[in-house]
Order: sequence, then C-alpha cells, then structure tokens
Amino acid sequence: MTDMVRSAVLSAVSTAALLAIPTLPASAATPAPAKPILTCKVKTPEGLSYTVIKAGKGEKPGPDSRVEVNYSGRLAADGSEFDSGEGAKFKVGGVIPGFAQGLKLMQPGGKYRLCIPSALGYGPEGGDPIPPNADLVFEVELLSFTTPPPKPVIAPADRACAQSTASGLGYSMVTSGTGRIPSDADMALVDFTLFDADSGVVQEKREWEKIPLAMATPLFAEGLKMMPAGSTYRFCMPKPDGTMGAPQSGTNIIVTLIDVRVTPATED
Repeated sequence: MTDMVRSAVLSAVSTAALLAIPTLPASAATPAPAKPILTCKVKTPEGLSYTVIKAGKGEKPGPDSRVEVNYSGRLAADGSEFDSGEGAKFKVGGVIPGFAQGLKLMQPGGKYRLCIPSALGYGPEGGDPIPPNADLVFEVELLSFTTPPPKPVIAPADRACAQSTASGLGYSMVTSGTGRIPSDADMALVDFTLFDADSGVVQEKREWEKIPLAMATPLFAEGLKMMPAGSTYRFCMPKPDGTMGAPQSGTNIIVTLIDVRVTPATED
C-alpha cells in the first residue's frame, strides 16, 4: 500500500469515527424509572400518615371548602397508579375520610404525600379499580380553595318546643295570626326554615312554598292544621314514624303560614 493510499484510508476512518454515534450500554441508554415512595413520616391519631413534600402558605381548608388540586393515587401494595388528575375540583367533605383529613392539614401551594389505611379509604368493599382492604398513597398539591360563608344559626332560646300533640309532634307558637286555618282540602302558602335541633344550624330555607295539605307528610299536615294564616309556629319532629319523606328526628322547623287557598282541581 502506497503512502498516498494509506493516508487516504486513515483519513476516511478518522472522519467516520468523528461522525459516528457512540453505542451506549443498554442500562445507560434507558435508565429504569425511579420507584415511587410509598411511606410517610408523620402519623395522626386517626390513623392517617403524611409527609410534607413542600410546605404551603395561608389558611387551611375546612370540611365545606371546595379545593383545586393536582394529585396521583397509588396502591400501597405494589405502587401501581390507579388515578390522577390536574386542576381537579371537589368538596373536601365529598372524598374518602383519609383524603379529606389530609386536605385539612394543607395550605395553598403545599404538596403532601398521604398514606391512607383501608379503614380511612374504601374499606373491605373496595371500589373499582381499588381492591378490598387496600391501603392507598396519594401525592397531592393544593392549588387553591374557597370556603362558603357559615350557615345561619338559630339561637338556643328559639330551638325548642313547649308543647306536644298526641302524635308526639312538638310545637310552640312564635307569633299569632288571625286568618283561616287550613284543612285537608286546602293549599298552604308558607315560608319555612329547617334547622338542627341541637346545634341550631340552618339546613334549608324556603319562601313562598305552595304545599297542598293532602300531599304533605302527616306530621307536617298536622302542624299546618293548627295554624291560622299570618301566624308563625315552631315544630319539633318526634322519632321517625316510617312515613316516606318524613323529617328525621333531631330536625326542627319554623313555619310562617302566609295564606290559605283551596287546592286547585287537577285535570285528568
């Protein structure tokens, strides 16, 4: 081989070496994904464990708050992911107990790992795709939350009833009226407020509701048939009598009977 030919061959080899893509070991070319962390550091008295990945700032959400979060959920047994979401919005009180407890520890901008035992999750029944008695691990980032204003509360002196009927319906007259007392053939036009008998927290409030007495529950109809139009009464519900739609024990109601009208005839 002449010196000129040898020089040309070496030059070609050198150029090819510079342009070639080096071959890497398989392990270096595709590194194995990091295994998810499935343990938490701090345990609460209720059984929830958590780790603060990133602290947030500000107020903490309550049970009635509506949160916006990024999250992922895994099975603690094998680390497999069963759910995830970004910008998900829901009410704190509407999720499993362990998740709700964790959210109430957090502040906006914070990120936590929540280790939720089955008892605070989906329990022995499970829920597709979560098997029965499964412990769960969530990573949750709290983006923001809003909390509705507190519900009105009836004062303690205005919660109880002084008298009761033979059926057990408690009642007290709050203000008197001079109008007509409704019968089963009538329709009552009422304002009413439902509230918890113990705490006084208002559960529901309606105005100008038209209630045909023939379609009311027996206890409510009994109460309305005591009232002259223009009066306001407070009623305390006895234990449930099994009637479909009957108010539950522990719920009281304040009713103002605005007017009484004959129930319109219905067309067949």
